[in-house]
Amino acid sequence: MSTRVTVVGSINTDDAIRLSRLPGPGETVGAHSSMTALGGKGANQAVAAVRAGASVRMAGAVGAADGAVLLDFLARDGIDIDAVARLEDTASGRAVVLIDDAAENCIVVVPGANHAIPAADVDRACAALRSGEVLLLQNEVPAHISARAARRAREAGAHVIWNAAPAPVSRGDIVADLDLLVVNEHELVVVATLLDTPGQDLRSRLADLSDALGTDVVCTLGSDGAAYHLRGGESGHAPAPRVSAVDTTAAGDTFTGYLAALHTLPFEQRLRAALAAASLAVTRPGAAPSIPRRAELEPALFERTSR
Repeated sequence: MSTRVTVVGSINTDDAIRLSRLPGPGETVGAHSSMTALGGKGANQAVAAVRAGASVRMAGAVGAADGAVLLDFLARDGIDIDAVARLEDTASGRAVVLIDDAAENCIVVVPGANHAIPAADVDRACAALRSGEVLLLQNEVPAHISARAARRAREAGAHVIWNAAPAPVSRGDIVADLDLLVVNEHELVVVATLLDTPGQDLRSRLADLSDALGTDVVCTLGSDGAAYHLRGGESGHAPAPRVSAVDTTAAGDTFTGYLAALHTLPFEQRLRAALAAASLAVTRPGAAPSIPRRAELEPALFERTSR
């Protein structure tokens, strides 16, 4: 039986532009190509979770102009979009992504409808949560919406995962009711500093943050894989497969979506499978279009082990 995942998060139109190098201040640089596709951390993670084999429900908001196109992309992957609000008086979120020949990127996001998600739609999506299911959150929607969803999920006995990306700007942006925090190295430092647990190195930051929030913590390390600290005191590191990266835009979203979808597998096994999926995603251009399906990965990654 597949894991049921509810995603409360952002839905964007992504304009991805490829160029030889990222421009400096005041500089104009010619581009190789451009591509427009579905994006937003919420949508990307929903796509990753469903392609990993989960049953996925999405809650969020889109605007009137291009909302139908974005919803069609989600529905084509089999994602339940009934809890996505269609807002007539605002535009959908939009991101401009610049990617250079070294696969480095910089991103500018206009939140649009993502910052106007009706609380009633979030409540409706979370009301369907049951014990053993997963709520997946990011940080591209208002903090009060994520906090509201997390409380509803906890009341239902669901497992709450928060990807603190982009990094929060204040302590009030931090989701308190959660079971797993996913961050990259920059986000780890920001969250730890906001909670006055800066630590001296990666290992101590993970341990101190886990203690402060009472949650498991995973930190993605790019091509170096991921490190973690669990509430019981266990810590470790999982390496990532070596690949030639083309576009790293959706790597973290692929990792997090797979991690949520594989909730019933042992923790270290979930990490290995999520890292394999993210490593494959970076070999392809685009955000949501780059996310692999479970069948593209080694079947052994998903066979239950003893731990």
